[in-house]
Amino acid sequence: MIEIRSAQTADIRKCGEIMYQAFKTIADQHNFPPDFPNADVTSGLLGMLNEAPDFDGFVAEENGSINGSIFVSRRSSVGGISVVTVDPESQNHTVGRQLMNKGMINLADQGHTRQQLIQAGYHSRSLCLYAKLGFIATDLLSIMTGKPIINDIPGRMVRPAAQDDADACNSLCQQIHGFDRSGEVYAAIANGIGLVVESDQGISGYSTGVGFAGHGVGLSNEDLKALITSVDEFSGPGVIIPTTNGELFNWCLENGMRVSQQLTLMDSKPSGPANGAYWPGILC
Repeated sequence: MIEIRSAQTADIRKCGEIMYQAFKTIADQHNFPPDFPNADVTSGLLGMLNEAPDFDGFVAEENGSINGSIFVSRRSSVGGISVVTVDPESQNHTVGRQLMNKGMINLADQGHTRQQLIQAGYHSRSLCLYAKLGFIATDLLSIMTGKPIINDIPGRMVRPAAQDDADACNSLCQQIHGFDRSGEVYAAIANGIGLVVESDQGISGYSTGVGFAGHGVGLSNEDLKALITSVDEFSGPGVIIPTTNGELFNWCLENGMRVSQQLTLMDSKPSGPANGAYWPGILC
């Protein structure tokens, strides 16, 4: 019998090993490079999530052995299914569904009735599982990577975000998405990785990190371009650009960025398209 319980510090190494093997196995099956170089990286990531006050982690255990885990985010009013992995030898035995049910119920019990996740586009099995659990595909995404783009965006200035900018950033996100991601904004500012874009409209864009884990929003594509051109390198595998934003997507391609993988943004209660430009972070 499978038991789902809260993740403990002593579980993290095993969860990290399972996460690495699960992602590598799926990537190998579809001839994609692995998302992570080794289990040390995945263990480090899960360790950070397990210690973070706005994430909750759970493990699936059977006969004393851990065979999967899930970590969910409470950083905004829309809950995030951040990481869910199952030991390759335990897949197709309801472990993933039970972990998802636990994560979704945990978020809903704390008021996060609307939830989002990002799914690997080539993994049809997970797409079907999430759809059966009530998630709806709302956007097609591309992980884009490449060398820094040397290009000035007229009328835009990018600077580090300060604590006094948080309210403006949250208002901007509310305007574009209908909700804010205040937990991520405050953390990014505190960690010195938040950026804001200033234009003749005031703060017209911001990012919690130009890379895999950070999200960005802007009144227009020009604001996101300014953020992308402001950094010397992208953190992690790259920036997650909505493929459906043809103008921004093509601009990235024209400036030497390339697509490494496609993803699907899924939402349990979609509210319609964004009222502006955005890119999501992988942890939702």
